[in-house]
Amino acid sequence: MTNRPSSASAALTGLAGLAALAISIAALTGTGWPIHLKAMIIVAATAAAMIAVDTLCFRTYRNPSTGLQSGPVRKLHLERVARKLIGLIVTLAILAAIYWIVPEYRRDFYAPYWSALSIAMPVLLAAAPFYIAYVDRRQQEPEDVYAEIGALILTGTLPTEMNRLRQHTLGWAVKGFFLPLMFTYSCATLGSLFASLGEPQPFQFLRWHAVATDILFMVDVLIAVVGYVFTLRLIDNHIRSTEPTLFGWLVCLACYPPLNKATGAYLDYETGTNWTTLLQAWPALQAAWGIAILLCLFIFVWSTVSFGLRFSNLTHRGIITSGPYRWTKHPAYISKNIAWWLISMPFLAEAGPAEGLRHSLILLALNGVYALRAFTEERHLSRDPDYVAYSAYIAEHGILARLKRLRAAVPQTGFTQLAE
Repeated sequence: MTNRPSSASAALTGLAGLAALAISIAALTGTGWPIHLKAMIIVAATAAAMIAVDTLCFRTYRNPSTGLQSGPVRKLHLERVARKLIGLIVTLAILAAIYWIVPEYRRDFYAPYWSALSIAMPVLLAAAPFYIAYVDRRQQEPEDVYAEIGALILTGTLPTEMNRLRQHTLGWAVKGFFLPLMFTYSCATLGSLFASLGEPQPFQFLRWHAVATDILFMVDVLIAVVGYVFTLRLIDNHIRSTEPTLFGWLVCLACYPPLNKATGAYLDYETGTNWTTLLQAWPALQAAWGIAILLCLFIFVWSTVSFGLRFSNLTHRGIITSGPYRWTKHPAYISKNIAWWLISMPFLAEAGPAEGLRHSLILLALNGVYALRAFTEERHLSRDPDYVAYSAYIAEHGILARLKRLRAAVPQTGFTQLAE
């Protein structure tokens, strides 16, 4: 029997983050602070709780995958620390130049992110020398990619391993793309939640369903922000590798702005009506349907929370086997795609069966995009023996494996009863 491999992030870490998130939201309710500042405080509190659990309870800083020794193994090397600091500053400067050049990031949509960055960047630059010096004294291989970038700037020395520079570039591309998006989303969902909390109303199922949906998406994007901000070797949630293929990047980015505009133009499965209107004549069925949608969204968010400090698209930061990942390799994608079917109900288009079939086929095509995302992610992660072991476990103990065993047992049970 295959045992379930240990998870890179424990359930307790995610629960601690959720508790801190809820407490900080309650403390900030009613304050007149800007939404980007509230979001920063909530992200910091959530991250602090999860880092505390990972550090104090699970001692992740001692994991061999950190590449660090438990204590200093060398004296402070100021020249190398300076090179690493220059490498970091150059990386940030290139990212800032891309933000400045690309028109997408001049939209008002990203205003909360720039406001937050104006506060966070001085703190980052002030803390960076101390963090770099602390880690450098403990690194097994101190001449990392930041040191090599610094050497390239100062002396023109080319990096010894170009693949490390490539992985560094791809890792920062992931962070640079998704962090502005997720932080801006978190501000929008927080603003909606604070507005709802400030206007209590009598219970109405659809209204509270909308509030519950906002809360779930708020948790999802806030945990994502934590994952993208806190990528640190010291707590062992650094990037091990990044999706190596252009195809893998394309199928992922096709699901997010601005590329999802093109995806939506060709895969617009909406019919103009959804479950709230199609089922309004049957209140009990409407409530049951709405609860089913919330259950799918809960599983989707639970999947994100299960990553703890390690959530990120397109990267490998440790194999997660806890939460809903103990039953299937892609709980987030499965639950999200089922929710789309339940929300839009494209098979019941008011224009008739032909339109219902057409919109259903379009949604199936969008489901196919997520199937391709799952395929590329598995191909990437399968380079890690831990993921291979996890895949073997799911093949034996996952939901599909259990359903197959149940199906195989039913005819035998029926035959036995008939013989008796």
